[in-house]
Amino acid sequence: MSSLAFLAAAAGLLTGASGAAVDGFPGATAGPGYLHVPLSPPTQDALLRKRADVAGTTNLELPNFGSFGYTIDISLGTPPQPLTVAVDTGSSELWVNPDCTKSSRAKNETIDGHVYVSVDGPITDPVECKKRGRYESSKSSSVSKADVDDRTISYLDETSAALSYVKDSITIGSLKIDDQIFGVAKTSQRTGIGIMGFGPGSFGFNNSGTYPLILTTMARQKVIASPAFSMHLNHLDNKTGSVLFGGVDKKKYSGSLAKIPFITVEKKFSNGQSFQHTSYYVKVKGAKLADKTLDVGGGDGFVASLDCGSGASLFPPALNKQICTTLNGTVQAGTDRCIVDCALRQRSGGLTISLDGKDIVQTFDNLIDENVHQEVSTCSVMVSDGAESPYILGAPFIRSTYSVFDWGNGNLHIAQSADCGSNIVAIGSGPDAVPSGNGECSSSLAVGTVVNSVLMFASAVLSGLFLL
Repeated sequence: MSSLAFLAAAAGLLTGASGAAVDGFPGATAGPGYLHVPLSPPTQDALLRKRADVAGTTNLELPNFGSFGYTIDISLGTPPQPLTVAVDTGSSELWVNPDCTKSSRAKNETIDGHVYVSVDGPITDPVECKKRGRYESSKSSSVSKADVDDRTISYLDETSAALSYVKDSITIGSLKIDDQIFGVAKTSQRTGIGIMGFGPGSFGFNNSGTYPLILTTMARQKVIASPAFSMHLNHLDNKTGSVLFGGVDKKKYSGSLAKIPFITVEKKFSNGQSFQHTSYYVKVKGAKLADKTLDVGGGDGFVASLDCGSGASLFPPALNKQICTTLNGTVQAGTDRCIVDCALRQRSGGLTISLDGKDIVQTFDNLIDENVHQEVSTCSVMVSDGAESPYILGAPFIRSTYSVFDWGNGNLHIAQSADCGSNIVAIGSGPDAVPSGNGECSSSLAVGTVVNSVLMFASAVLSGLFLL
């Protein structure tokens, strides 16, 4: 009998019908072969503010895009110990128990002679860190030592965690998995929240590395038919983001759900030996803004990873310059930040990103963020300069998509985001595991919706990838 138990799925539910509510997990629903779990969207996070009354300075603000913004509630051990962790498609491991005494990123910073103060927000605030729950292995009757060496993982925003590993049960909504390996931080830096990585192992979708990842475990023990999940972040104000293990919700997108094979990127070990790195890499082949075709460089475009843990997209600098110029923006001194007229957020349309066989419109309200401080609004484009390929399609882009990550076949299935209810269809197995066909929403719901959203800000720039 499987060690994975679907505790709350109602008998007799038909595929495509709404699932049963899950006790103890508000907003979670379960049905045959799938689990739908809500994600909490980011709140306004840390931002750099100009320090008051500093001689020789003027009243300026420098917002910084945050990382690790969307969170999910889980429980660990027996009896279950509730925790909140951040979700991240740009990394692959689950780890918990950040060091709250070292989570702060507050600091003074001088840019072009102006002094700024970095203020902690929910992600890095030591007080908020302590409210997210802690896992205590000594209080779990199901814990055992994992045969995995201790190691330190790090991210591009300089977040890091030194981990030891245990094997214990994990409850997500109504789904309980036993003997799952995860990391417990001995110490960490610059974050006040643990992370649940939804990315694949570095060496292949069917090669988790040193231990099976959570999605692999779900499929191996046949709770979901194949290792696949879908993500619908939605607009921030709607507060209805979700991850759907083993299913597709046909009322969360419009148009076709295009299948795009993920590609690999050549990287090198520390000894110089090359290998093919696996992540959610796709090719960006074109871009258009305000009926103007933009040059994405390199002839056939550039490679980028879909990373919901990144508060901005990371593009080639030349492309960002074109975007800023087309929007009549001004680059803020000492940064790569493009400041634009806030009225642009109310326009229909947006930045069209052409992937291999699919165009996605990143609507203006997802492309441009508004920060209100002391009753003054500042709007900036949600892109930052990347030093080199691979680049990043971050949370602001993913919010305009409905994305299905199919590990079993190494494919992305992607459509324009919409929201006209719920009709969940289970993902099967085999080469055509992900249900095909158009979404059930009209296209008018997907593009040009005006939403007054406020994105979190953090003193970090972008989350990143690490090797598993």
